[in-house]
Amino acid sequence: MNFHAPDEHGGSLFFPEQFELKVELGTIRLHVFLDSGFFNTNSDVPVLNHNHASYEVQFVHKGTVVLCTEYGDHAIRAGSFCVIPPGLYHSQKRTEPGEDVHKSCFTFRYDVLSLPKPDYPAGETNELLYALANVPFFIADGNRETDALLDMAKQEFHCRPIGYFAKLQSLFAQLILVVIRSSPRIQSAPRRGLSLQPTADSRLGIIECFFSEHFSRPLRENDLARRLYVSQRQLNRILHDLYGMSFRHKLLSTRMKVAMDLLKNTELSVKDIATNVGYPFAENFHAHFKKHTTMTPSSFRNSSRSNP
Repeated sequence: MNFHAPDEHGGSLFFPEQFELKVELGTIRLHVFLDSGFFNTNSDVPVLNHNHASYEVQFVHKGTVVLCTEYGDHAIRAGSFCVIPPGLYHSQKRTEPGEDVHKSCFTFRYDVLSLPKPDYPAGETNELLYALANVPFFIADGNRETDALLDMAKQEFHCRPIGYFAKLQSLFAQLILVVIRSSPRIQSAPRRGLSLQPTADSRLGIIECFFSEHFSRPLRENDLARRLYVSQRQLNRILHDLYGMSFRHKLLSTRMKVAMDLLKNTELSVKDIATNVGYPFAENFHAHFKKHTTMTPSSFRNSSRSNP
């Protein structure tokens, strides 16, 4: 599917509704997703509480975007950008009446290729994996470099010259590297110490993406173990070190967190929510939800709406 976005001359630009780029940095494969939030920058409407299995990057060009997260409300002003890591629930408040807000957004996730790249330094791969696995929510100032990269990417989409896809891969690789370097955790860490972190840290992003993307399916430990190239015993040790819980409890925690958000922010029936989070039988969902929250799904919905 496709959509049209107005250009500055009053015409109409033709863009894909969703576009995916794959960019490789050594054995790290980035999946970059673009949609109307990248091409159509007008953003003066509220956005309900939600999360992603990917990293979301928002560049604000005009006005102020107010994001609400579990850490409070955050104002992202023109000339700044924010990074929202996987799994962080967030919403966008309505802007002040008459205030124009323009921003460009894209999301990305990553996985690790099984075969090594001998022509790419392994040390840099380890540093990038550590950086990606430890990206927090943060706000940073943009600069001429980020503005130029965004403008060039949109121009490539508009004109589609020969080699435009390769150019887009290069531009987004540069843009994501700028974002990574802006992370306060990376700026404050001694560079020679980055690759000395535990291996489990570099796997955090893969684990979060796995549960966030596939929680509605009948998952098995071996499904995740294969992605990490470890045994099931090693997997459970990694999960215990990172989360203090087993595979089954991590899956249950993810499902319950999504279910609570759906109960609070949608009109879906409890039965439909049960199906959406991986329960073919609503009775099992009721039992797990009550054990996890000490409330029935209906009671939680009523309570969350009477005490927003």
